[in-house]
Amino acid sequence: MKKIIFIIFIFSAIVLSGCSISIDGEKTLENKKWIEDIDYMDENLRIKHPDLFRYISEETWNKNLQKLKSEVKKLSDISISLAISQIISSINDGHTSTDILNLLTPIGKEKITLGEIFEFPIRFEYFEDELRAVKCDRQYKEILGYKLLSINNIPTDEVIKKVSTLISYDNDQFAKERAKEYMPTYEYLKFLKIVDSDEAQYVFENDKKEEITLKVKAIKNDDVDYINLDKKESKINEKIEEQNDFYWFKEFKEDNLLYFKYNKIFTNQGANIDKENASNYPNYYDFHYKLIDKINNNKFEKLVIDLRDNLGGKLSLVDFLTHELKYKINLKGEDIFVITGKKTGSAAVILAFKLQSELGAAVVGEETGGNVNMFGTEGEFITLPNSKLMIKHPCSSINLKEDHVGGVKPDIAIKQTYENYLNGIDDCYDYIKNLK
Repeated sequence: MKKIIFIIFIFSAIVLSGCSISIDGEKTLENKKWIEDIDYMDENLRIKHPDLFRYISEETWNKNLQKLKSEVKKLSDISISLAISQIISSINDGHTSTDILNLLTPIGKEKITLGEIFEFPIRFEYFEDELRAVKCDRQYKEILGYKLLSINNIPTDEVIKKVSTLISYDNDQFAKERAKEYMPTYEYLKFLKIVDSDEAQYVFENDKKEEITLKVKAIKNDDVDYINLDKKESKINEKIEEQNDFYWFKEFKEDNLLYFKYNKIFTNQGANIDKENASNYPNYYDFHYKLIDKINNNKFEKLVIDLRDNLGGKLSLVDFLTHELKYKINLKGEDIFVITGKKTGSAAVILAFKLQSELGAAVVGEETGGNVNMFGTEGEFITLPNSKLMIKHPCSSINLKEDHVGGVKPDIAIKQTYENYLNGIDDCYDYIKNLK
């Protein structure tokens, strides 16, 4: 009898353990509340997005939603939030997005800061098509400049592809750029099963083609002691002190050109800038007239407009600058050069396209990260009722060129080389200044 009771007890334990659900992480929101949020997102995006099914079929969209709803019961809050981010990413619209801080904030808690995020403290940049370490916590300084081969035996290209599924983007250029920035985030890599703990194995290759294996531990961003790769600074990065980081220009007499670094297409005036925030923005129009005067009161051979770090901004400023460069300066369109890259997005893409197509300016560098035919640059937010996740979406679409796929393609394709980067030579600028 004791044996029978013991067998029944063991059998019951096995059955019960098989029926239990193991959740990796905190779960505070009820399953039905998460399902309500997913349905709310679906209903509202169908109504408010200008063309939700341009790049994803409705059938695939429905399957993705249904799959997530069926898995809610076994996922933590943060895993559900990141899965929602993946569904948003599948739209292939850089203007429909979620905020990383919002995604990683525990339900019902005050929004976390960037400093509270745990990360593997190594930062990378692309040189041609390779990722090299350019910044890291001091304890890992020996790998600065080395090429990344893999993380936990997963090749770099595959890591980038996996991380890009969590990011909103228009095309592969911006996907690679954004994935590179978010690749150190511990919660991202854990969710994607690239890591299973706060320690990961990174494999690098040095310039002698030797492989270096390094154990890297995730730490809180505020605790990272970052140091940069030792290199010579390019002269085009040396901004004149009194000018603003949003936009500035600098004359290079030795090259007989004016270099215009355009980082943000914003001004302290406009419908979206309230009085409280106006002081955080410079007055673009004051800057603009100084720029035009500088061009017209000197005999420059070339004007270089660098949009590589420009994520976009106000369309009205795009039209204004395009018109002024077309009719108000003493340079012709062929004397204007526009530098673009993976990070060039939104309104900056429209500016590059208009300068290329309407003025005949030459685009130098890489294809833009934003598409020529894109969704609107200004949008609204949907706040999910239970989790309070916020999803930004556009309210319109912009189609500049019929049947065009992707971003603005460069007239002269140039990718930065690592050797020139170390020596302070910007490959795009170097090409333009030497062009006869």
